[in-house]
Amino acid sequence: MKYRHIIFDADHTLVDFNEDEKRAFRAAFKDTPLSGEETVAEIWKFSYENWEELGLNRVNDPDIRKRYHALYYVHIHALFEHAERRYGLENADGAEKIFYRALCSPSCLREGAWETVKALSKKYALSIATNGLSEMQRARLKEFAPYLTELFVSEEVNAIKPSEEFGKIMLDALGARAEECLFVGDSLTSDIALANKLRMDAVWYDPDGRTLPAEYSVVKKISSLSELKNL
Repeated sequence: MKYRHIIFDADHTLVDFNEDEKRAFRAAFKDTPLSGEETVAEIWKFSYENWEELGLNRVNDPDIRKRYHALYYVHIHALFEHAERRYGLENADGAEKIFYRALCSPSCLREGAWETVKALSKKYALSIATNGLSEMQRARLKEFAPYLTELFVSEEVNAIKPSEEFGKIMLDALGARAEECLFVGDSLTSDIALANKLRMDAVWYDPDGRTLPAEYSVVKKISSLSELKNL
């Protein structure tokens, strides 16, 4: 077989962070005047905007790479400062803790994710490589644990995708060469960029039917995770 290892991204590939975050907001605002879906949707929109404002999507910025995880905690705190300021949320600190705990629980899986991972684990060594906070990601990805060789979380390895440091740590831990691995992910700037830097084959998971920009290289584009079983 050409590949020995398949490495998956987590958020928006195997698991649905958007649904997880909305679920966590519902838990945080339960039994408060903010429990309505309209308010949850507004604060979730603010979360997206604040993530961009803090630069957490600029994964190639050297300064962001150094401060990524510290900024992640700043981002979470900002959500509840916003809820307190705009909606008069009482006990914002308590709501923030509930939100964080709710995100440290098994994730909403993308369609076909568990079945695909289980099937591929019979032929390949599987790993997940994810940017994020250690406690949160390990808890959210718990259902995949029995099928994984490694779980690489950026906070633990002190590097984020698509940095070469992350890639080196990943390959060294696997004891693998880049050509023995296939990376599967949805993010061009994080997942596909990392694979291209390492000269590792990549599959772009794109359920939205976007066009692949010329600067990225993939061996396959898929719209469903179940397609991996037939490659």
